[in-house]
Amino acid sequence: MAALRHMIGLCLVLGALAIATLALAALFGFAIAPFDLINHTQIVLFPAMIFALVLVAILLSGQKRSLAMIYVFMGLAASANVMLPDVIAALRSRPSLPDSGSITLMTHNVFGMNYRMAQVQAAIEAEDPDIIVLQEYFGEQATDLHPLLLAKYPYFARCRGGKRANLGLYSRIPFVQTEDGACPNNAYGSDRTGHILVQFQTAGDKRFSVITTHLDWPVPVSRQSEQLADLSEVLDGIDGPLILAGDFNSTPWSYALRGFVARNNLQRETQALPTFPKRFYYFGAWRNAIPLLPLDHVMTRGGIVVHDLHTGQPTASDHLPVVVRFSVP
Repeated sequence: MAALRHMIGLCLVLGALAIATLALAALFGFAIAPFDLINHTQIVLFPAMIFALVLVAILLSGQKRSLAMIYVFMGLAASANVMLPDVIAALRSRPSLPDSGSITLMTHNVFGMNYRMAQVQAAIEAEDPDIIVLQEYFGEQATDLHPLLLAKYPYFARCRGGKRANLGLYSRIPFVQTEDGACPNNAYGSDRTGHILVQFQTAGDKRFSVITTHLDWPVPVSRQSEQLADLSEVLDGIDGPLILAGDFNSTPWSYALRGFVARNNLQRETQALPTFPKRFYYFGAWRNAIPLLPLDHVMTRGGIVVHDLHTGQPTASDHLPVVVRFSVP
């Protein structure tokens, strides 16, 4: 019995040291791209590091405990360096709403296996946005949702392409779409990604651009890296106030996304805002889950002022909608 307890304790200590090793490896993700994949798990890694620190303090003694605690604490510090700034930024107060002139935008991955478009419409009506951008907006979803939106949102644009190039934008405000070849119109095409880029002009000659996109998962690393680079080239050609919103399939803890934000002089407005997975397939059915990963982002530049940002009500999608209320300088 004592031997079994010893073996279990040893396995727990080795597990704690392994977790610390992962946290330390993630720190070098800026230089070794595969290590950056670990950063996407920081929401689990950070509390695991705290548990690991407690474990080695209880199970070890003497010099072994001191050395193990130092090593695990280094891993905890590395993880905290990534997680805590985002949490702190989420606590900041935002400028109060102006008396008039604010605009509300909703971004939502409606999920290609979600056929309950009445629930999507209900979530939209609950927030009453002026602009809606949609991802995974396939023909099956558009067939039902488009007629429900058209009366209130007469201005719209759609992309029909490959895997993640199915997008939609609906608006009460007239806009001009930039036809830059990245919004395909062939549902059988090979375009994996795309984007919709439009420019609005509101009362008082206030102009701003909105761009929505949907990127691939970060594995393989090179694929998403190329997509972020391509998107950066598009942003280089956009002047004036800008809002970028969509499903990036990337957490803000990764060097890849942080580098993209810095490279394009963007302000990521979505801090510590988990949106995925709201639904998960297990025991033979899609069931509700607790969102852990912040994959849906809203970013701004050019003086856009964000007054409020929150998640909307569930829609039977595996993503929660994100709603942002802003004003244009």
